[in-house]
Amino acid sequence: MQVKLDDEVLFEIDDLMVNLLAHDLLDPIQEIKRRLKYIIDHKCDQCYERMRLEWTQKFTNDPNMTSVPTKKADFVNLVLTHPDYKNRVERDGT
Repeated sequence: MQVKLDDEVLFEIDDLMVNLLAHDLLDPIQEIKRRLKYIIDHKCDQCYERMRLEWTQKFTNDPNMTSVPTKKADFVNLVLTHPDYKNRVERDGT
């Protein structure tokens, strides 16, 4: 079994690994899927929390800002479309 993203194989799970997981897990394939989803969701939640804290402060200090969305997707879209927004690569200059 392969874990892929954009047709790139990120990780290969061979039969030995599945059998080892099956020693302790009822459904190793479902457990692998569940854990991968958790890892990605958790990382996104952490990134959002840092973004929310940073940009809530910026919006609070901006006299032109009259309201800030409370829905996560709306807040992220507001930040991403803000003229001062820079992603990590742009902030680090790499």
